[in-house]
Amino acid sequence: MAISKLQVLLYTVTLASVASMVMGDSLLSSLSSTLCGFVSGVRTIIGALALALFLIGGVLYAIAHFLPTSLDYRKSLVGWSTAMIVGGIIGLVVVILAQPLVGLFTNLGGTFGGTGVSSVSCP
Repeated sequence: MAISKLQVLLYTVTLASVASMVMGDSLLSSLSSTLCGFVSGVRTIIGALALALFLIGGVLYAIAHFLPTSLDYRKSLVGWSTAMIVGGIIGLVVVILAQPLVGLFTNLGGTFGGTGVSSVSCP
């Protein structure tokens, strides 16, 4: 039985909303601090990796255009560097969207009749 990506997403959203409805107020503050720690870790690690990908990709792109090498090697080097720069952009998107996604998942319980975390604001 193959599970599609949509089914996994629906199961995750359902599980998050049920967990948010079941938890009491004392556990919600713990959840909030845990999620803020997660967002902080994502911002630190993925942000540093995105910066490294930008720098390495930019250097490789510059090297590819200035080296007097064969055309095949130059094409592969440009492809690698472009992929690194795109990976850095995706990393920055993940860093930017981490906080809103955590807020979305913690507010699901409130929309389905549970208490939910009204606002998760991480520094």
